[in-house]
Amino acid sequence: MNQTAPDPKPKKSRPRIRKPKNFFLRGIITILPAVLTLFILVTVVQFAQNYVTTPINTTIYWLLEGNAVGWKVLKSVDVDPLAPEFLESENLPTDVQEALRNFGINSPAFEDRLEKFREPGLGFFRDLQGLAINPYKLRREVRAVVHPLVGVLVSLLLVLTLGYLTSGFLGRRMIAAVDRAAQNLPVIRSVYPYTKQLVEFFAAETEFDFDTVVAAPYPSEGVWAIAFVTSPGLRTVHKALGARYVSVFVPTSPMPMTGFTIFIREDRLIPLPLSVDEALRVTVSAGVLIPAAEQVQELEDTLEVLGAEMNEKESKDEPT
Repeated sequence: MNQTAPDPKPKKSRPRIRKPKNFFLRGIITILPAVLTLFILVTVVQFAQNYVTTPINTTIYWLLEGNAVGWKVLKSVDVDPLAPEFLESENLPTDVQEALRNFGINSPAFEDRLEKFREPGLGFFRDLQGLAINPYKLRREVRAVVHPLVGVLVSLLLVLTLGYLTSGFLGRRMIAAVDRAAQNLPVIRSVYPYTKQLVEFFAAETEFDFDTVVAAPYPSEGVWAIAFVTSPGLRTVHKALGARYVSVFVPTSPMPMTGFTIFIREDRLIPLPLSVDEALRVTVSAGVLIPAAEQVQELEDTLEVLGAEMNEKESKDEPT
């Protein structure tokens, strides 16, 4: 009588040991969004400070320090450029310097000679060095009264004013005239039109539909990239190839402002249910920030399921 062999004991799954590498990658994934956000904010602030607010503040300080009207404004806030604390004695003539050494800075004899020396230079425009005024001391005092944040407020007002003016008929005519002038300049015309188109593409007020975000087979077969459908394509390409080839922009990571413009047959594109903002976040984060609706099961869970299936198959294949 044959006896049935006892069922083999199920194999115990070995506990998985998490490698330090996994913790490092998880740490990178956790901190990367904050680091990228901080980097972008710092870059924008530095650009605005170096190329917007600083030139505006410098212009405001020059307007206050370099002419008679600005001096009246400074005197109204208790800053007198002719005050003794701003005097640059090295720029005085020899006789005025001798009066300073012999009589002192507050003596009537020195003040009389200093006034006669400065009188010819007190026209509308004021040369600080020619008037023996220390420009650095005066600028420090002016900065204490006129805070650098004034440049930020002025720049915001300029942007709002420019946006308001360009929204009208005359403003659009002026912008068109500037565009025509820029396109006629030898070097500017090769850069300005394309830069303007790129800025208008990303900063346009119009919203894109979901079907403008696609997965495109680029740069080779079997490799897919997030892309944006930008236009129906070129008519010559359609006629030559006998199909509809749309224009697609493939952004690069982590700076989506650069990328590649390619033409792909429309039926080869995979529409993605993503907004443009979500697609840009995926590109900027190099695929780390996947929207919740598009997240797939983690690789570790998938491997665990596959391992359980393999163990079950091996137990069935063993002879009884």
